Amino acid sequence: MSAIKFGPKKVVHSNPFMEIQHTEADFGTFKKDYFVVYFGPRAGIVAVREGNVLLTRQYRFLIDTLSWELPGGTIERGEDPAEGAVRECFEETGVRCRDLKPLLVYYPGLDNVDNRTNLFFSESAELGGSFVRNNTEVLEIAWIPIAHCVEMVFRQEILDAMTVAGLLAYAWRTRR
Repeated sequence: MSAIKFGPKKVVHSNPFMEIQHTEADFGTFKKDYFVVYFGPRAGIVAVREGNVLLTRQYRFLIDTLSWELPGGTIERGEDPAEGAVRECFEETGVRCRDLKPLLVYYPGLDNVDNRTNLFFSESAELGGSFVRNNTEVLEIAWIPIAHCVEMVFRQEILDAMTVAGLLAYAWRTRR
């Protein structure tokens, strides 16, 4: 394959939550248009206490129902991914995590979604400080046994990519 030539990146849509860029790639024998959705980097955390994982329950439009998910979200500009994971966990659940360990880094898609995701785990999680849950974001918080979480993944009761990846990676890493 000869060298790929890329045209300029053009922003075709932008709002406070995302940006869509278009680029044409010339492969020599064919051309391809790329439309990349950029959400920014995000981080999540598998918070574990006594064999139970902290999950949040939120409404999700694409599946039109409630979804169990790991705490996490967008990393703020200049924020360290681990710090972002701790902040997001506290904002969503009131739980403070310490002694974070890297678990996994992935992109949800390699052609059209630029959303690098850093996952961490913490086995040192506790309620911390003043917390008021935002019911427009998180409807429920629960500590669920890791084995039950993995069963929920394979029964397709957990569908969120970050949560599936985080739960399975943590279960694999800590298998005995």
